[in-house]
Amino acid sequence: MGNKCLPDNLKGKRHDDLIWILRWIPRSWSARCGKRWPQPPKLLLGNSGWTAEDAHIFGHHNTEDHTAADFLRANGDILPVPKAGHGFVSAVMWSGWLPLVFWARSFKGGGMISWGLVRWDDVDKYYDIHRVRVSGWRGRLAAAAILAVIAALIYWVLK
Repeated sequence: MGNKCLPDNLKGKRHDDLIWILRWIPRSWSARCGKRWPQPPKLLLGNSGWTAEDAHIFGHHNTEDHTAADFLRANGDILPVPKAGHGFVSAVMWSGWLPLVFWARSFKGGGMISWGLVRWDDVDKYYDIHRVRVSGWRGRLAAAAILAVIAALIYWVLK
């Protein structure tokens, strides 16, 4: 199912973007598209901070049908990587009733953390199942703080 969603350059490839122990996982296992997966996801809270003025950064979105500025006007709020200092929560309603959430936060001094049951690939127009991304020291610090809170809650519940 997932292989038909992937662009030709990713078909048959493994997830080299995951941590080393999970890099054996084929991309086709996590790629999803079709009528059960409406595109793009809906913005619930915040925004990614990208506007049509940032079109020069998004040259890869220039096509015969639309420009990067058109793309940003339509989809700028929900791009998977927010502009520095911005964050958002988005969701796709799988099969029209089950909300699958994606959350991302980018820090002004660099670094990012994101988590989601699905992540929309804005370039290749497919969803990637279960994504966790951490970059930069601020992202790692935020991830450590979140894990500490989760551990404390589990300890408190089991105590």
